[in-house]
Amino acid sequence: MKKIIIGIDVSKEKCDATAISVEKGIPEVSKLDYICIENRPCGFRKLLSWSRKLVKDTADEEILFICETTGAYDHSMCDYLYAKGMDIWREAALRIKWSSGVRKGKDDTADSLMIAEYAMRHMDKMQLYESPDKRISEIRAAFLYRRSLEQDKVSRLVRVRELEATAGKSKTNTSILRDVKKHIRNIEKSIRECEEMIRSLIGEDEALSRSYSHLDSVKGLGIVNITALIVYTNNFRSFRTSRQLASYWGVAAFRCKSGTSMDKRSNVGYLSNPMLKAYLTQAALHTIAVNGIFHEYYQRLIDAGKPRPVAFNNVKNKLLHLAMSLIRNDMDYEENHTHKWARRDTLQPRLTH
Repeated sequence: MKKIIIGIDVSKEKCDATAISVEKGIPEVSKLDYICIENRPCGFRKLLSWSRKLVKDTADEEILFICETTGAYDHSMCDYLYAKGMDIWREAALRIKWSSGVRKGKDDTADSLMIAEYAMRHMDKMQLYESPDKRISEIRAAFLYRRSLEQDKVSRLVRVRELEATAGKSKTNTSILRDVKKHIRNIEKSIRECEEMIRSLIGEDEALSRSYSHLDSVKGLGIVNITALIVYTNNFRSFRTSRQLASYWGVAAFRCKSGTSMDKRSNVGYLSNPMLKAYLTQAALHTIAVNGIFHEYYQRLIDAGKPRPVAFNNVKNKLLHLAMSLIRNDMDYEENHTHKWARRDTLQPRLTH
């Protein structure tokens, strides 16, 4: 039985795809074809049409698409292929990179072939993509809009600091400063309204409400990190283990044991979504503050001689493991480090902050 595996290297503007043919019981891999498409609906249609021509109506051939997780860039393509009934596997970029060994340079064609070959070697690790339901897609849109408002506010705050240095010397600058501050107030209002929209969308879904309530019981996880966890894990359905979750967030340490690097210090991945990692950093800072839930844990690591960056990464990793545990076990977290089973008459989340 033959299987066609199509590896896709996704970037912001385009997608490079390489198809290989694998036959059960035969170790050889046959490279079939390569195509480069635009990362937009017209390109997705072209990709699907191209892939269907490869099978040539042979019933015993199957198609598997595989791509790296690239934050926002691959979601539209994956949703399109999923809607068309195709099998799509999203795998962590770091796992593919390290499985394929050291490669010099960057070549999109070679990268797409490497991704396809990874799928061939690791079919036992395959986890097919499930498109988020409409509710999560709407929450994600609101979440990303809030993110854009936040970035707009930061840029205007920088402008305020610049203008404040010269405002007293120029009537024009004083007028501009007043107008910029007005815009900031409007942005802050829009952010609050966006958060209310997110709360409302979550509150209308029983499963999402329950997940929010469990995560909200952790002191340090606010609406931004909770929403990110729900959206980017498809309400914790996209990852089987806490380590997979930590790897996607870029905080899982991987040991380097190769050749002369047997004693090299373990490193975390740097190909993760920087937005998610930045938000997690903010949450972790709250947890290690005085009276924070991981304050004592962090201090024990420091006292044991751990470098502060390593200890802090351990805290971020522990926070993600905790989040996964609460959802998997349907539990709330208590500050005395014990857990209690959630027994609520209502499943509406505590969306008060």
